[in-house]
Amino acid sequence: MAKKDGYKKEKLGQSQFQLAWIRLKENKFALVSLYIICAIILIAIFAPLLAPYDYAAQNYDEILMFPSLKHPFGTDQFGRDIFSRVIYGTRYSITIGLCTMIFSCILGVTLGTIAAYYPKLDNPIMRFLDIFGSIPDMALLMCLVVIMGSNMRNMIIALGLYYTPGYARLARAKVLTLRNEEYVEASIALGASDARILLTHILPNAVAPLIVRFTMATGGSILEAAGLSFIGLGIQPPKPEWGLMISQGRGFLSTNWYYPILPGLCIVLLSYCLNYLGDGLRDALDPRLN
Repeated sequence: MAKKDGYKKEKLGQSQFQLAWIRLKENKFALVSLYIICAIILIAIFAPLLAPYDYAAQNYDEILMFPSLKHPFGTDQFGRDIFSRVIYGTRYSITIGLCTMIFSCILGVTLGTIAAYYPKLDNPIMRFLDIFGSIPDMALLMCLVVIMGSNMRNMIIALGLYYTPGYARLARAKVLTLRNEEYVEASIALGASDARILLTHILPNAVAPLIVRFTMATGGSILEAAGLSFIGLGIQPPKPEWGLMISQGRGFLSTNWYYPILPGLCIVLLSYCLNYLGDGLRDALDPRLN
């Protein structure tokens, strides 16, 4: 009973996000996932210091070597160190995932908020996004990348456009709910501008579900980017992107299994950690748990 009372007192003195952090720490899978993601981000930042070799350096005397102390992940068909390339590959995966989500979140939240707050624009905006979102993901991404060109920037734009409808629907639903709250009606009665109401009263209270979607969708965007690179429509050689490395190593799967599998395991690990962290954030930020 004392522990429960102590938790109640602590709860009264903490903000919503501080309480969310306390609940997140109780979820061991989410917490471990957070630590792994932070470690991967640090690896991406300090890749030049951690990689034992230049990711593009070729050594034809060490072609397709099996993993050893000298080359922990072995070498590829050009004698390049796979471990160094995997380390540098974290930069591309993290950059693609974060840039895609930032772009799609800003665009989607803007469109969803406008659609919810201005009823005359609701139907045109949401129907267009529904049509856009109904196109199969890879078909849409392939068409956009082919039209714009195969490079990292265009791939981020294509992925951002693909994830925009999801953010727009989520933002619209939250704004429709919050716009009828008493504090919003009071601000309207006091003559506050639409921009002030949206930026200071509505959007801050809609952050929690957006954070959850941002985290979980980042893993999906990394998988989509790897898929595009795998079929030659994403990062181009000799860049060490994980999906591209899998594509280059698939022909050696029967003889040098480590070549395509090790980058694939990195993609799986990062995606699973992002999903577990997203699940943990969803439980921690759920208002019904307050």
